[in-house]
Amino acid sequence: MDTAKTGGLIAQRRKELELTQRDLAERLHVSVQAVSKWERALSCPDIALLEPLAEILGLTVTELLSGQRGEEPGEEAVRDSLRFGLAQLKPKIRWWKWLFLVTAALLLALALGLGYVWVRDNTQLLPQPETTVRGLTWTAREFTMAHAAGKLDGYLYQVDFAGDVEKCTFQWELWTYRGLEQVWEAGEELRQDDVRHKLVAVALSSSWEEDLIGFEYGIALESPLGTAKLGLSGSLEIPSYYKEARGYAFSALEKRVEVNREEGVVLLALTVNSEGRFRKEDFAHAEDGLLARPPENGQTAYLLLRMYCQ
Repeated sequence: MDTAKTGGLIAQRRKELELTQRDLAERLHVSVQAVSKWERALSCPDIALLEPLAEILGLTVTELLSGQRGEEPGEEAVRDSLRFGLAQLKPKIRWWKWLFLVTAALLLALALGLGYVWVRDNTQLLPQPETTVRGLTWTAREFTMAHAAGKLDGYLYQVDFAGDVEKCTFQWELWTYRGLEQVWEAGEELRQDDVRHKLVAVALSSSWEEDLIGFEYGIALESPLGTAKLGLSGSLEIPSYYKEARGYAFSALEKRVEVNREEGVVLLALTVNSEGRFRKEDFAHAEDGLLARPPENGQTAYLLLRMYCQ
């Protein structure tokens, strides 16, 4: 296609039919700028527009391709049509090719990423230099079992052990605006085997008396056979100056985090307020396994369960 000849023929026929560029553009559902570019030989019509354009202008497709009126279809016109079609399809083919390659690369990267996460969390094929832990969601069945055992609140975690870790130790901590005030040692659970991925279950129940808040707890590390076993248990009593508290709020570890060998990781945080108010700024957040700051007022206390891996 000679764009100059074709553009000139389009402009000539449009004027002969007393059509404006806007009239032609609206009938073809294209922009006025597109028609202007055709007539100035800056571009050529899309192959899909040749037939409707020829009909509007009273021309044949062969005449449009050759840019000459009265042009009869012939072998050269057919060749010209094929060359024109191929020239217009090549950019689209390249675009779809790149789109396919980019999509395939993204899908491959996603599959590799998901595969890595699955292998990391479910096998022992990858090296594990540091111990990590993440919170899991209890099923309805597990929650029902916790209630049946008299534990009103239950939490489940997966621990991925580093090769040199032999045991987990647990402790409860009471934090007030003055800092760390009291520590209860909850004991230790031995790893017992070389299995890297193990579950830790924590269950709690509470009691309210006139001058104290009591908590009964149970902590269990998964056994070598992959079953729960009798773990750690005990009770806690919040000091009497919180005796007016009639409620508490929980925040549990959710993200996958490394267990710091010196500071451990916070599995669970309870916020207790003597006035029963749980303002956002007073709430203890344990989603990332850290205590960002102690309480800022004397009416609020944090009760934390911390785990160390050694």
